[in-house]
Amino acid sequence: MNLGERKLIFFLLLIVLILSCILVFKIKTEPKYDEKLYNEIYYEYEQLFESKQEESENEANFNPSKIDNTVYLMVDEHENEYRVAGKILIPKIKIQYPIIYETTEEYLKIAPTKLFGPTINEVGNLCIVGHNYKNDQFFSKLSELSINDKVYVKPNKGNDLLYLVYDKYEIDENDMTCTSQDTNGNIELTLITCTSKKNKRLVVKCRAK
Repeated sequence: MNLGERKLIFFLLLIVLILSCILVFKIKTEPKYDEKLYNEIYYEYEQLFESKQEESENEANFNPSKIDNTVYLMVDEHENEYRVAGKILIPKIKIQYPIIYETTEEYLKIAPTKLFGPTINEVGNLCIVGHNYKNDQFFSKLSELSINDKVYVKPNKGNDLLYLVYDKYEIDENDMTCTSQDTNGNIELTLITCTSKKNKRLVVKCRAK
């Protein structure tokens, strides 16, 4: 085996080693979620919002005299039959996810979740948390948002609402002041995720337009 062949083999082995390290790192950093739960949540999400999209597309045939007899079961989020409370859409960072009404370790692996606050798009401070896996999923790109960027939130019952970012800052992981419900009668939205800094959280504050 000549020198050129040995160099080629060494180069190929180096590439294999690098690719193996990347694969191992990816496996370790990606969340290990409950696949059955994931499928249930996203099936529910699609069923809820695909039907609403169909209703929107049929608005041209809307009859003002028609009475809406739809029975909505989301009277109380903690007693409803749904686990998906709504959806969040942020055009700038190209994300659109369900909002799960309860925050648990397993739910956080699947989508952003409601941590605290009122019913979606009601007066108060709706606080939503999402993981930062540094892979463009969930709230990984939240740090790219700037003042006046748009965030849309749509509940299962009612219309979507446009929020504008008005503040962004970091807090210690145990600092819960951002969840305060003192909004002076405004409808507000607080998005929370972790950062690359140990024991720090990124907070993005938004207000309904």
